[in-house]
Amino acid sequence: MSFRRRMQARLPGKDAVTKHRVLRWLGHRLHDPNLWHFGRRAVSRGAGVGMFVAFFPIPIHMTVVAPIAILFGLNLPVMLAAVWVTNPLTWVPMFYFAYRVGVFVIHGEVLPLEALNLGADFASLQHALGEIWAPLFLGSTICGSVLGLFTYSIIELAWRLNVARRWRRREGSRHRILPP
Repeated sequence: MSFRRRMQARLPGKDAVTKHRVLRWLGHRLHDPNLWHFGRRAVSRGAGVGMFVAFFPIPIHMTVVAPIAILFGLNLPVMLAAVWVTNPLTWVPMFYFAYRVGVFVIHGEVLPLEALNLGADFASLQHALGEIWAPLFLGSTICGSVLGLFTYSIIELAWRLNVARRWRRREGSRHRILPP
């Protein structure tokens, strides 16, 4: 089974995505065939943009990714899979790393956790985000851009190498001399 077929089998199908309650508001726009096309450009660009969006500290990435996929004709299932990198197990390390990158770039100082006065209420969370939003946003932009470009490049390279390998295999089979 080819890589593309395996990927299509593992990603969410058209029915699952179009009936999802978070994306239902997009209605008939989700039936565009370009969103479901598994070509090299649509997949690599979709994965790259999905990884870029995954690094932004926003809730429910799917509501951001779906309109982007519709607007630019990118592969929606690949974009959804890419933003699922950010999940409850990974978001703290990802955003802490992005925060540290942002602090490094602006030559700032990492605030200790005690200085943020985090509590269980929304007001303390809002205060903490007010303290760290600039380095977090800058670091998220940098990390998302680098990871998005890296993902795009790796998929493009792997796809091209796979096509070249298949062409060589096909060329080799054409020149074999069959016994009489």
